[in-house]
Amino acid sequence: MIKTESYNCYEYFKNNTAAFGDYDAAIHFGHRIKRSALISDIDRLAAYFKSAGLRRGDVYTVFLPTCVQSFVAFYALNKIGVIANIVHPLTPPELLKETMDEVGSKGVMLMDLLAKPYVDMLNFHNIPCVICSNSDYVSPATQPAFRAYELFAAHASTGIKNALGYRTVLRRYPPSDGVKNNGADVAVYLHGGGTTGKSKTIKLSSKALNELAYKTGQIEHRNTPGVECSMIVLPLFHAFGLGVSMHFSMCEGFCCIPVPRFKPRRANELMREYKVSFIVGVPNMYKKMLEQKNFEGKHLRNLELLFSGGDIVTEQFLDRFNSTVAKWGGTGRLFRGYGLTEVSSVCCANTYAEFKRNSVGKPFYGMRIEIWDKDNKRLPTNTVGEIAVSGSTLMEGYLNEPTSGIYTDDSGVRWVLTGDLGYIDEDGFLFFTGRKKRLIIISGYNVYPSDIEEKVMGVAGITEACAVQGYIEDKPIVKLYVALDSEPENKRKKVDEISTYCNDNLPRFSRPTKIVILDALPRTQMGKVDFMKLCDPAPTERRRERERDEKQETKQ
Repeated sequence: MIKTESYNCYEYFKNNTAAFGDYDAAIHFGHRIKRSALISDIDRLAAYFKSAGLRRGDVYTVFLPTCVQSFVAFYALNKIGVIANIVHPLTPPELLKETMDEVGSKGVMLMDLLAKPYVDMLNFHNIPCVICSNSDYVSPATQPAFRAYELFAAHASTGIKNALGYRTVLRRYPPSDGVKNNGADVAVYLHGGGTTGKSKTIKLSSKALNELAYKTGQIEHRNTPGVECSMIVLPLFHAFGLGVSMHFSMCEGFCCIPVPRFKPRRANELMREYKVSFIVGVPNMYKKMLEQKNFEGKHLRNLELLFSGGDIVTEQFLDRFNSTVAKWGGTGRLFRGYGLTEVSSVCCANTYAEFKRNSVGKPFYGMRIEIWDKDNKRLPTNTVGEIAVSGSTLMEGYLNEPTSGIYTDDSGVRWVLTGDLGYIDEDGFLFFTGRKKRLIIISGYNVYPSDIEEKVMGVAGITEACAVQGYIEDKPIVKLYVALDSEPENKRKKVDEISTYCNDNLPRFSRPTKIVILDALPRTQMGKVDFMKLCDPAPTERRRERERDEKQETKQ
């Protein structure tokens, strides 16, 4: 893979794959899409965006699940220097409008089947739309079935006044030249970040994403372009999904299989049907895949490069997963790593070449990781402190907060203070020990407590709220504690009212699984809500506690 800082993501993808020939670049419901066809569609969509008046530095919202159209949209916008504002496709209408207003979005691209809840909002504000369908990329053999599907879904899209169909756009606009832009330009807005429990809009450049793809490519792996497949199960609004799962895969010449909605049994079928060798996911995805009866088989021999991030994964599970693969003659292994959106996702991982149990690996090529104290001074090895990261994949900053999130040291080096705790051993391996910041991780998604707390204050009678991470049988959940202005006549009914309000006003992964009413929230000596007292211990910590108790009982 070429290494350059001057290309935008579109150019980086084209230049890296130019020598591979016209290989199969993607698979959509069994239909294979050639590289030339994919690039042609990217160029045509870019031409439409130019004709619609979008200019370098403008913002456009990609409101799609993981699909071929979302790939095309990202690279088309990038080609002409427009920033892709990638948003979770199940975000409630009101929140979507707030997000688009915040970034100054000039339009939105969405899927017909998911469009119905948004029609009134889009029409009221006369927002320009491009409507996609699952039938946009299908083989002739499956066309009749998808035509029937389109008729079923039509009611969801035909009500949008200022809209064009995706295929209509591609037919109407021939490819045209891009707009000169380079790696330094902001490529994407992702929503997350911050160490205070409040979400922020993170700006990532083409350079950062290209560097991430390059660094991932330094990890030993095999790949025959267009033959071996990358199964893309993470959404593109997730930095891990955008930067590694999609952009690296596209630049490396994998045949990409986007999975709009993760279903473990279907994911296993795709592994079996195609030569899937590369997967990036979160622990819960791998656990669900392993639990399915159709996981095992000779197809596991194709697995080569597998990464898990975004949540806690135990060595016991890694051993179980990897031994199952080995049982069928596979040499691939599932590795865990560490990262965050502010550094374009992963910055540290175990690999075949360098691996240590219980660690999250060593920094990627060209990345620096140090452990700092509260005064931003470097701590010695094997000493727990805040994880600080520096390197070429750092964000450009937070939107509308140019001085926030980046610390520049005396030598001019830029660092991200992660808000996470850990230590580095004498061999340079990083060990993650916990979170300093208020952050909830649900199946790899960042959930920001302040967003939940602010929203839930819209429920009558709530005076205080505190959202924390909880666990049910080691599965992470959002727990919400609230205090009321008076004792409710029926606590169960009040909890149901709060739950319904959250379901209507919060993204699915942010909704509390458990709601608890307290007389008052616990406080620190400074009078702040003591959220640490409300957090459940992490599974690893609970296991340590059980082990300590067992040892004590043995001594007695």
